[in-house]
Amino acid sequence: MSEHMDKDREKRRQLERRRQREKKRRRDKMLKIGLFLIIAVVVGFLSFGMMKSFMMSSGEEPVLTGETVTVTIPEGASTSSIAEILKENKLIKSTFMFRVSSKLDGFDGTYQQGTYEIDKGLNKTQIMELLQTGVVFDDVKFTVPEGYTTKQIAQKAEEMGICTAAEFIEECNTGSFDFEFVKNLPDREFKLEGYLFPDTYYIKEETTAHDLINAMLKRFEQMYTKEYQNVVASSGYTLDELVTIASVIEKEIKVDEERPRAAGVIYNRLKEGMPLQVDATVLYAMGIVKEDITTVDLQYDSPYNTYKVSGLPIGPISNPGELSFKAALYPEDNKYIYYVVEAKGQNNHVFCETYDEFLKAKANYKASGN
Repeated sequence: MSEHMDKDREKRRQLERRRQREKKRRRDKMLKIGLFLIIAVVVGFLSFGMMKSFMMSSGEEPVLTGETVTVTIPEGASTSSIAEILKENKLIKSTFMFRVSSKLDGFDGTYQQGTYEIDKGLNKTQIMELLQTGVVFDDVKFTVPEGYTTKQIAQKAEEMGICTAAEFIEECNTGSFDFEFVKNLPDREFKLEGYLFPDTYYIKEETTAHDLINAMLKRFEQMYTKEYQNVVASSGYTLDELVTIASVIEKEIKVDEERPRAAGVIYNRLKEGMPLQVDATVLYAMGIVKEDITTVDLQYDSPYNTYKVSGLPIGPISNPGELSFKAALYPEDNKYIYYVVEAKGQNNHVFCETYDEFLKAKANYKASGN
């Protein structure tokens, strides 16, 4: 009897041990599953954060180019179709990344129909913000070509009914604008000459002269990058002097490749203490436009006339674009002292190192009109 009871107890103990082992295995299994789920969630959150961070930082800082693409988003267009439109217009590189970014950043389903003018320098996030806000550039275009003067811009503002030409010029000279680069400009007939950046602007019925001028100064500020600021700081010239040089280049040179070369001529003459003798400065002083100037014109008394004053004129003679401004900052290293239009009706120049070469090129120019 005792032996039988001992066997029963042993069986119960073995059974209990098996139950304990099975219970421990289930507990360990649940712990492993729980740990795996926790790890999966953590990895998922980290991956999501890393992916979002990458997508937000992968786009380069926007560099506004002034070149725009007109894009029409149809009513009811999906994010996928919008991405295709943007890709076709070379505003984004990847439709997939645009769709994913739209999802992650909460833009998906919020894009609005309309016709947009999108600067080629905008990054992906800025494009999404633009399309989401519904700010459509369908207002009247106000285009200022490179080399326009303040007087020409003022006249165009009058023609478009924004203000009178006199009001525009008055606002340029006396208005208050919160830009560091215009705070210490000297008093002159057209104070902001050189800083009214040529571009296409969009005006509304309520746009004022101040609004338009402020937009132009804002574009100059955007163009005037930190790189350019550093070059100006180390150049030995003030910003106003460099804008003046750029304005001369803008009025004189039409062939882009020649701009740095012409800048080299200007600096060479300044170093030699030679008068610049730039025809465009005489025409600006006289307030006229014509192809050739006369010996009488050269005697026109003005601080802008570089045939009569030494060094630079007292201020810019036009509102230059970025190419001319860049040429003033990065002139070609050459020994040229003169340049002459190669032939009447043409835009390219002959560059000369000596006075004899200059006389010959000038004679060829005059003969080309016969």
